[in-house]
Amino acid sequence: MKKTKKILLIFLSVAIVISGIAFYDVFSKTDFVTAFIFTADSTPEPTPTPQPTIKPQETTKFIGVGDNLIHGMLYMQANNRANGNGYDFDYAYENIEYYFDDFDIKFINQETLVNDAFKPSTYPQFSSPLELGQKVVDMGFNAIGMSNNHSYDKGPDGIRSSLDFWSRQKDLVYFGFYTGDDENEIKYLDINGVRVAFLAYTRWTNGLSIADESCPQIVFTYDYDTIERQVKIAKENADIVIASCHWGYEETNQIIDEQKEAAQKLNEFGVDAIIGTHPHVIQTVEWIENPENGHKTIVCYSLGNFISAQSTANTMLGGMFQFDIVKTYTDLEDNYTVSIKNPKFVPTVTHYDANYSNVRNYLLKDYSEELANVHGVRAFEPVFSIEFMENIINKYIPQEFLLYK
Repeated sequence: MKKTKKILLIFLSVAIVISGIAFYDVFSKTDFVTAFIFTADSTPEPTPTPQPTIKPQETTKFIGVGDNLIHGMLYMQANNRANGNGYDFDYAYENIEYYFDDFDIKFINQETLVNDAFKPSTYPQFSSPLELGQKVVDMGFNAIGMSNNHSYDKGPDGIRSSLDFWSRQKDLVYFGFYTGDDENEIKYLDINGVRVAFLAYTRWTNGLSIADESCPQIVFTYDYDTIERQVKIAKENADIVIASCHWGYEETNQIIDEQKEAAQKLNEFGVDAIIGTHPHVIQTVEWIENPENGHKTIVCYSLGNFISAQSTANTMLGGMFQFDIVKTYTDLEDNYTVSIKNPKFVPTVTHYDANYSNVRNYLLKDYSEELANVHGVRAFEPVFSIEFMENIINKYIPQEFLLYK
């Protein structure tokens, strides 16, 4: 019995030794033992404190369109669509308004006075019904330029009625009429933490003037003293200054020296972007840089018509101008710079069927050769076609700025 116990003890001892050797062989090849021995009583490393970082860039998207030129055919068709009870302008814009959804700031040159002091009227002295203004609002336009050669068409009563309509609209600015109270009359939009100032000037009033000194009036593009004063105030209160300029000669794609001179002056004063209108046809786009301080201004000399019922092929081609307003933070104190980037010209076309029927507009990229072939303007100028429009675009819009197809 004693001998059996002794053998059993020897066997167990050998087994324990063998197991220990195996255990050591497995774990000595890892950091387990070392980690256990040397970290069991040590203090854990502290979690690093996150370091503050500069905020990422923020972008506000701008788009501008040209002359919203409401000829008689447009408002009469709108009246027919409303069955004689008011005016329904939806059809005129339904093919193009989807494009505005992605933009924060939407400018339009409202060529005709929207008012209820006068009945609707057409060329040469325009008046547009309130429903037209409501359609502009419904499309999302929130920067309404009112300075153009038809601003005085209905005198002080038309001006005051139009200003009253726009003043009742929410979340937009309207600009182009001034009384000299620049500190209070310069208009600003605050969007995405960026403040944008808007100014508007015109070269022409078709020989009309306003004798009533109490009535707000336009500022001419050559009144450099007033413009410089207004731009200075705008720059003191905004990050970006955008000016609408109604200038140049009608129905020519060539810019004139007067436009170049005015653009240079506005650049010197500190304007950041110039949106040109009035010629009813498109004109070129360029950057202007001040040689003294390096200030850059993007200039689109003419966007042509947004919509109209004119009767020449060239006036059927218009454009929209878009760019990014980029806010770049420069330090941890949230100081920042604001700049304009990615300026692009987007071609558009106004279409109507025979005898000016069914006036409507499109993005040119959405327009078809089939529509071009039945355009009512071909009764006056058979040259009209997509190729005709593309030739003009490629001649006058530098490729770096063109956004088409």
